Amino acid sequence: MSEWYSGWPVRRDDVATSLADTLEEAIRCGRLLPGAQLPTHRELSKRLGVAVSTVSRAYAEAGRRGLIGGTVGRGTFVLTPDKDNDLISNREVLRPLERLYLPLMQREDAINLSLNEPLSDGTGERLRTALKVIAKKPDLDDLAHYQPPQGQLEHRVAGAVWLRELGVEAPADDIYAVSGGQTALMTIFLALARPGDTVLTEELTWPGALSVGRLTGIRLMPVAIDEEGLVPQAFEAACRIHHPRFVYTMPTLHNPTMVTASLARRQEIVRIAREYNVLIVEDDAYGFLVEPRVTPYCQLARDITIYLTSLSKSIAPTLRIGFMAVPPRLHKSMRASTRATTAMVSPLLLELTTHLINSGAGREAIEFQTKAARHRQEIAASILGLAHPAPASLHYWLKLPSDMRSAVFVADALARGVAVTPGDAFSVMPGQDPGGVRLCLCSEASEARVKQALTIIAELVHADHGAALPIV
Repeated sequence: MSEWYSGWPVRRDDVATSLADTLEEAIRCGRLLPGAQLPTHRELSKRLGVAVSTVSRAYAEAGRRGLIGGTVGRGTFVLTPDKDNDLISNREVLRPLERLYLPLMQREDAINLSLNEPLSDGTGERLRTALKVIAKKPDLDDLAHYQPPQGQLEHRVAGAVWLRELGVEAPADDIYAVSGGQTALMTIFLALARPGDTVLTEELTWPGALSVGRLTGIRLMPVAIDEEGLVPQAFEAACRIHHPRFVYTMPTLHNPTMVTASLARRQEIVRIAREYNVLIVEDDAYGFLVEPRVTPYCQLARDITIYLTSLSKSIAPTLRIGFMAVPPRLHKSMRASTRATTAMVSPLLLELTTHLINSGAGREAIEFQTKAARHRQEIAASILGLAHPAPASLHYWLKLPSDMRSAVFVADALARGVAVTPGDAFSVMPGQDPGGVRLCLCSEASEARVKQALTIIAELVHADHGAALPIV
């Protein structure tokens, strides 16, 4: 049997798309079967006599169509077709969270600016000290049993202390311990909505929310955003038309755009939410980086707001622990949902978290991460030649030239050894290209590697795109 690309119909105006079309045709007609391994980017570029970036673009396009996928350490393979999704957009086929990891999976040796992790300096020592203290406790047997779904009282008291650090005043009775922000989202969606219900969110949102909506059958509807997040007029119109169960929003250092809503904007959103009887689910994963603290929705409207945060960004992802503040009237449904999703949060991890909070190590981690994020933002601004929109943030939203698609930019960057997050991975509406990519500035410990990656990105941004040739 001849190679799948042997009859490749070269079109000089769009070579990468032509190659992706040829790959899709080979898969649809059975010349390439599910599980078949494809040549590496570099190998195929040599066989075809084209640039590596051309192959990277073609593979990226085929990935968005749900045809191929990468596995770290193994390569790129043909995926099993999902017959139920044949007629939907290619972005609907590939799961939202998988799209976050796709660039790095396709080239694991790349400089990683695609995963939003904090720096780990000092984390090991903080954990080592905490573990030694916990190991000496005489009552560890108490942690060996099933616990209340929202956590033991002492752990929830520590959660209340942590939330107070972030500007939230809530009693321990209203605090829920959760297994990280992603589990918290699933718990909230299951507690507050049913399949077919509508939930509002920013037009660009955390892909974890997109995945939860898809798995639960709950429809996410996008609301327009500007330099302060949710646009009040758009939010009000969506409330009036769709009658949503709640709005899921990240008003502080929004992921991916980095925007933070002013107090006046938040007050207007609260007014509209009250008028239309819409709950607010406030995700404050990055609020610890903003000084002085921004007033959370939770403080403006405790009775209609569920507030959630996690320690994955402020301390380390290894702590799959977060906290929610829940209005009393929602306790019954939230407890039931928590039992169904997690039964309980690991009491051992909660004990570790409680020590980190009460000992001050958690506050120390916040100070370190804030300083590091501020420094990385300054580096990015100096190399990219652009003003950074937030003084301290783990990620950077890079707007692209109007003549460049984000998918093309991601493929070009990957071909030069840099993995970044495609902007359309955050789009609620399939097919929307927001004209930007997310750069995670703290995922690489080496500052030199970050500078190298940003230099490459700056070259790509400032290149003469109109003069670029599709075949070299």
